[in-house]
Amino acid sequence: MKPQVVILGAGFAGHTAALHLCARLRGKADIHVVSPGNRFTWFPGLIWVGTDTMSPESCQFALAPVYERIGAAYQDARAVEIHPESNVVIVCDGDGSRETLDYDFCVNATGPCLNFDGTPGLGPRVGTTLSICTIEHAMQTRNEYVDLVRALHKGSRRRLVIGIGHPAATCEGAAFEYLMNVEADLQRRGVRDRAELVWLTNEPEAGDFGVDGIEARKRGVIATGASLVRMLLDERNIKTYMAAGVTKVDPGRVHFEQAGSDPASLDFDFAMFIPQFRGMPMKYVAADGHDITAEMTQPNGFMNVDADYTPKSYDNYAAADWPATYRSPRFEHLYAAGIAFAPPHPLSKPKKSPNGVAIQASVPRTGMASGIMGKTVALNIVDQIEGRAPTHQARMSEIPAACIASMGNSFFHGSAASIIMMPVARDFKRYPSYGRDLRLCELDVGLAGAWTKRALQSAFMWKLQGHPGWQLIPE
Repeated sequence: MKPQVVILGAGFAGHTAALHLCARLRGKADIHVVSPGNRFTWFPGLIWVGTDTMSPESCQFALAPVYERIGAAYQDARAVEIHPESNVVIVCDGDGSRETLDYDFCVNATGPCLNFDGTPGLGPRVGTTLSICTIEHAMQTRNEYVDLVRALHKGSRRRLVIGIGHPAATCEGAAFEYLMNVEADLQRRGVRDRAELVWLTNEPEAGDFGVDGIEARKRGVIATGASLVRMLLDERNIKTYMAAGVTKVDPGRVHFEQAGSDPASLDFDFAMFIPQFRGMPMKYVAADGHDITAEMTQPNGFMNVDADYTPKSYDNYAAADWPATYRSPRFEHLYAAGIAFAPPHPLSKPKKSPNGVAIQASVPRTGMASGIMGKTVALNIVDQIEGRAPTHQARMSEIPAACIASMGNSFFHGSAASIIMMPVARDFKRYPSYGRDLRLCELDVGLAGAWTKRALQSAFMWKLQGHPGWQLIPE
């Protein structure tokens, strides 16, 4: 009987794992992907959907035809339980029906639970703030934004607050991109002078992005992401609140605590906030039926893998703490990749408000990093199926990340900040001065970045649909 590989989730990590497993194991193993909704979403494009400069259809495709073509089974359902001692997954479809799936190998790539409830009053469900975290959220945000633009054209003035909606949230980069695209779009529409823009974030300083910032050597001088982002914000007359943790949202008013300041609040006419991410609500169950979720995950719900989760002070965190293979330390046939794995520690420096609220930009694990993890997990499963120990590693303290932060979706007047860091998590043993190899780090701003971002979207949408030559496009 062929080995059964079950992949839970079809985002960047899960879908990339499926592509590589099908390419390496077609005819040698059965690949089964479980993900709700029958679609892949190109999340970097949602910043443009939310400003009405890209159609939702340009950012998604149906999964089922792709999996049929590459030789994987697809099930439109959501995982609700993993029984790692029994090698069983329980999945639930849209009508509530439950099904048991046996596996020889399982990949948890379920992504994030959007924890809007973690901040009272936050989110589109309660109608106080907007989001760009799903295609539906981005479309709702687009509609509200278009209405706001109409009001500006009629002479009204509006305050837009954009940023991070929880003291411990992540994805600051996505919120920053949305902010800069809104600013560029308002300029293009000729109504920027009637809009006050505010950037409210839990980052300790501008340009931190949850990765402790970035440096690059430019013509013999060290340039920093902090100085670059601060310049961009100042040039565009965007007011900022840094090291700020949102604690509550009322209709038209956001409340927050800020390091070094008293609690404050701010009125708004339009607000888009990224919520805290948590692990998907999924139980881990022992063979005797008792719940072992607390043993398998961190308190945030993300799954433990081969990382060092020993509690340490920020200054004692090490590059070696980061997972290498993304395999469970207890169950050799269970992996977690992308957002679903539990980071061992933050990268950015923690802050506290005078009232003791911990303000901590969490580690981003999306896009390029998720793709690399997905491929790494797939290759390790191939190793195991072929009788070898897992040999592939992708520590965040060893892998690069490239980010192109859009600042306007236009081939003629657009711009973007191009950022490359190597590695993502600083390793001061290998690189004593900055924890990164500055020869491989890059910071740049310009129209070329806007072209590159659009080109990358086209290339990766081709790759992720498994079209001919997809393997030539790196993660």
